[in-house]
Amino acid sequence: MIGLYHKILVPYNNTPQSNSAVQHAYKMAVAAKASMTLFHVVPEAPSDDGEAGGADGFKRTNSIKENKDKAKLMLDQIKRSFSSPDVKIDIAVATGKPSHEVCKKAKIEGYDVIVMGSRGLGKIPGLLSGSVSSKVSRNAPCPVILIHAAN
Repeated sequence: MIGLYHKILVPYNNTPQSNSAVQHAYKMAVAAKASMTLFHVVPEAPSDDGEAGGADGFKRTNSIKENKDKAKLMLDQIKRSFSSPDVKIDIAVATGKPSHEVCKKAKIEGYDVIVMGSRGLGKIPGLLSGSVSSKVSRNAPCPVILIHAAN
């Protein structure tokens, strides 16, 4: 795997699936001596498309700035839990529609792979609810690895 990936983007929303994705991405980064970015998107407003549901544990009644500040603290705590000197870990927070922001960041910043959690709803429920992971996997400019939480 050495040399395969240099930049790994890890969208994070504080779910068991995204926790598993972070662990998997970190192992990949250590093996490849790659950098990784923990990335959280604060939705601008609740929507009906499954992208602003509050799975991250942040209240939608908080201001966007409050939620961005909380997200930065959350990501920084995760970053500090890893210790390999071979892996550079960055954190980033954006505001907008999660699937769009993930794909935009991957394209603009030239990520080699996206590693993210998936609830594993299946094709029909996933399409009906418009899951973020299914939208990212369809629209990303790079490979996407979907990780399911261990039972």
